[in-house]
Amino acid sequence: MDEMILVVAAKDINEVVKEEGFVNVPIEEIKTLTEEKGFFVKRDRAESDESIRQLIPYIVMQNSDDLYLMVKRLSTQTEKRLHGMYSIGIGGHVNDQDEGNTPWMKFLSGMEREMNEEVVIKKSFEWPKYIGVIKEVSTPVNRVHLGIVFQIKADIEGIREKDKFSWEFANLADLLSKYDMMESWSKYVIDMLDSRL
Repeated sequence: MDEMILVVAAKDINEVVKEEGFVNVPIEEIKTLTEEKGFFVKRDRAESDESIRQLIPYIVMQNSDDLYLMVKRLSTQTEKRLHGMYSIGIGGHVNDQDEGNTPWMKFLSGMEREMNEEVVIKKSFEWPKYIGVIKEVSTPVNRVHLGIVFQIKADIEGIREKDKFSWEFANLADLLSKYDMMESWSKYVIDMLDSRL
């Protein structure tokens, strides 16, 4: 069976998220957008149709010492252009099999599923806190995704996909030192974290 992915029409997103880059939009507006305009399409279409954008939960994780979980993509991954790139966000698609009766409930369930699929979490100290969205138009891939960014503090044991990623904990100075090797969404988040200081 084809996976059915949560999307929203790009024109509806542009009415709510008017700027590009890391954008501060109230979570209530994102929730309303998802509830009223969210729908599910086959993954093939979601990956190629620029009239829609996939809603991607993008979770920035910190351990109890406030260090950030940073992963590096290994050459075993199929996406060659990302080999050796660093990321501080965990996340992925939301699909129609995620729990919940509404698109927003499925989004929240999908976010929790993605965290637990990718990271070994002993204990969460809080529910993920929403911090903003990332909208890019620079590449075809960027034009079909919208990052919904959350931050969480948890007791993290490591990552599950050790064949695809290496990982470490890093402070902000460490993240900045690897900035040029970061994926674009991670750069936006690091810029935001750096601006808070």
